[in-house]
Amino acid sequence: MAWSEWSQRSAYLMVQADWQVGERLWKDAQKWKETIGAWLVTGPWDLLIWIDAKSWDDVYQKAAWLRQQEGVKATSSHFVYKGAKNAKWWWEWPVGNWVTVRSPHLNGEIKDLQKRSWVASAASIPGDEDYLVWAGGSKWEEVWENVADLNKQGWRTQTLVPIKSWWNKSWQDSWWKTPALA
Repeated sequence: MAWSEWSQRSAYLMVQADWQVGERLWKDAQKWKETIGAWLVTGPWDLLIWIDAKSWDDVYQKAAWLRQQEGVKATSSHFVYKGAKNAKWWWEWPVGNWVTVRSPHLNGEIKDLQKRSWVASAASIPGDEDYLVWAGGSKWEEVWENVADLNKQGWRTQTLVPIKSWWNKSWQDSWWKTPALA
C-alpha cells in the first residue's frame, strides 16, 4: 500500500469545553481555510481540530483564539513532526476513530504503524503520546479489535471516538504532494 508522508506541516488542536461551546467551535473550525477536519469526540478532550500549519505561529494563533472563547476549559496543541497516510482517504472508511498511541519502544515506530492496513494515518505529536492515529474499519468491532491488538503488543492507547465528524474533502486535491520516504 502506497503511503504519502509529510513533516513539520499540520497540527492537532484539542479542546476541553462546555458542550454548547464545543459544538459552536466545531462549526467555527469548519470555516477556517486551514482546517483539514474537526470532530466532537469522547474521552478527555471534547473537540479535536486538525489544521494545515506551516509554523508554530500558525498553531499559536488558532490555540490563542480558542483559549479566549468563553466556556473553553483547556487546550492542547500538537504540531506534527512527521506524519504518514495510506492511499485510502479517511472519510472512505465506514467507521473510524482517533487513537492516541505511545510506543512500547524507546523510539516510536511510525513504520510499524504503516504496516497495519487499518491505520489510515499516523502523525507524531509532542507530549505524553507518540502518535495520533486514525483507526479505520468496515465495522466498529474491527476497529476495537485492532486497537486491542496494539494494547496486547504493549502500545498504550486512548480512543477519541467522534460524536460528530467533519472532513474537509477538498484535501483530496490539496494534499501535500510529498514523495514517500524510503
